[in-house]
Amino acid sequence: MNGNTGKIIEVDLTKGDIGITHLPEDYYTRYVGGSGLGARLFWDRGDFDADPLSPQAMLLFMNGPFAGLRLSGTSRSSVAGRSPLTRGFSESSCGGYFAPELRYAGFDGIIITGASPMPSLLLIRDDHVELVDARAHWGRGVEETTRSLKDQYGKKFRTLVIGPAGENRVPFANILNEAHHAFGRAGFGAVMGAKNLKAIVVNGTNRSVKMADPKRFEELRAELNPRIREGLISEVLHDFGTAGSLEGHVYDGDVPIKNWTSNFWEEMAEALTGSTLEEKYLTRRATCAFCAIACKRVVAVKEGPFAVPEGPGPEYETIVSFGALLGAMDLAATCKAGRMCNDLGLDTISAGATIAWAMEAFDRGDLTSADAGGMDLKWGDMERVIDLLPMIAKREGKIGELLSRGSLWAANKIGKGAVAYTAQSKGLEAPMHDPRGGGHGKALAYAVSPRGACHVSTTMHFMESGACYYPEIGFDYDLEPMTGELKPEVAVVAVELGSIENSACYCQFADRQITLTEWVDLFNAVAGYGWEIPDMMRAGRRIFYLKRLLNHRFGFRAVDDDLTPRMLEPARDGEPEGVEMDLAGMKERFYELMGLDPKEGIPLKETLLRFDMADEAQSVWERMRVD
Repeated sequence: MNGNTGKIIEVDLTKGDIGITHLPEDYYTRYVGGSGLGARLFWDRGDFDADPLSPQAMLLFMNGPFAGLRLSGTSRSSVAGRSPLTRGFSESSCGGYFAPELRYAGFDGIIITGASPMPSLLLIRDDHVELVDARAHWGRGVEETTRSLKDQYGKKFRTLVIGPAGENRVPFANILNEAHHAFGRAGFGAVMGAKNLKAIVVNGTNRSVKMADPKRFEELRAELNPRIREGLISEVLHDFGTAGSLEGHVYDGDVPIKNWTSNFWEEMAEALTGSTLEEKYLTRRATCAFCAIACKRVVAVKEGPFAVPEGPGPEYETIVSFGALLGAMDLAATCKAGRMCNDLGLDTISAGATIAWAMEAFDRGDLTSADAGGMDLKWGDMERVIDLLPMIAKREGKIGELLSRGSLWAANKIGKGAVAYTAQSKGLEAPMHDPRGGGHGKALAYAVSPRGACHVSTTMHFMESGACYYPEIGFDYDLEPMTGELKPEVAVVAVELGSIENSACYCQFADRQITLTEWVDLFNAVAGYGWEIPDMMRAGRRIFYLKRLLNHRFGFRAVDDDLTPRMLEPARDGEPEGVEMDLAGMKERFYELMGLDPKEGIPLKETLLRFDMADEAQSVWERMRVD
């Protein structure tokens, strides 16, 4: 086998058993790797009756075929399983250094079931895999645990660590690689916590990757690395980080403000943007393995109530989640909040969005000081937010317990119609791009994403903004953002390419400089798939369909492909003021183009047969007849 190793570590934490599974190559040509391979393995072997936090729940860490290659964008990996936040099949991706190290140890992924009787960590040294007592690390933050593990095992060992939020099973707890790079979304840190698994530590010494056509890969690498490094998007990301475009997004109406009640706040545009972060707090730039873009920020806030020592800085999503969304524009506070979320192991998007919802609930009188154990939340009060984050991670007090479950659960708990002003889909809080101004196609992408509101499960964000064109398949549209025209047609391509990126575990920033022809050349040179462009696009569609089938098993239907009333109401100000979105019309056309059943939300039987999914078609449609 080329590119991939075909070897998966299997761990039963309850029994303490560890084994190695060898996968057939057909799994990879049909589902690639990453979240696609995770979906396939869950479909085959997952327990659909298991609670996400039960010992029976399956947790999957999966690489793509390019892991370990010295090409910008290849450092990512995926985690997949049933989300404790949405209670459906979900996924999260992470850059950094874990993926190459796992490949150098000889593996494509890890499947974890069971629950350890005591806090443990999984230690991987090449082909030697063991469970180690981690009681000494339990209760510690991510930064302290990571430092301790590096001291114990050596700097060359790479780490995945959960914080107190994961230990306390907060359903939006995350997992940190090297205390900087996050598997941020959907709560897989809580799944690790429920399994009593504090960390995974890995080191591999075989730095070579077997390829089908090494010469062709080297030609591609020599051409693509400089192009990726010199691209306009890459230059902005390198100079100013992911928040480098924030100021422009503000003027487009793309940045949600005060829990999505506003689309324009001029003073905030300059206060929170990436160039201001660079000027005030940046100490150096950081990167993922082998990436020339170096979009990561390292910052220090030297004085004031939000002082933090040098360490990982906030990215766009964190800056908006703990800035504009809360009615605040204090960059020092966002640096502090982001660092605390990392150390506690909290997803910054869900944490910030849940607090923003609570601020509005207090503003409306739907939440009171009595409901919150004496605490009040007011717009822009970042000192109170900083106090609140540990309470959420520890599920401490009335307000900590309420907000620790996420915005949808909390809104249902208090009632009073509070769900209407949450900003989420399928229970996953929306990212910090408002489709009312940033592009109506994003609304469709959020709604139909299998895992819930998500801006990286498709390439819609880039395609709608004109950041990429694919003339090889006829996509060369100039799109107007604040309309639904052509957005369903674009969404079809966007879900196919997004599925490929998340299964190949390739960075969406680096990918903007690569043509589809070069993508296919990479797959063929590295893994030897023998693809042409239509084969790759079919694989992307097949992966999307399988994820839809998985979530149908968990009870999701077409009606769940929707956004909340707050996200769909016309904007009140800014560029998109008064413009209405036609999500229903876009969704209807998308379903038609994708061959989805309008009630069940899954591919029609004939659609599945066209994509060589006969076994899945029989399984799903036969089960529905029986039910």
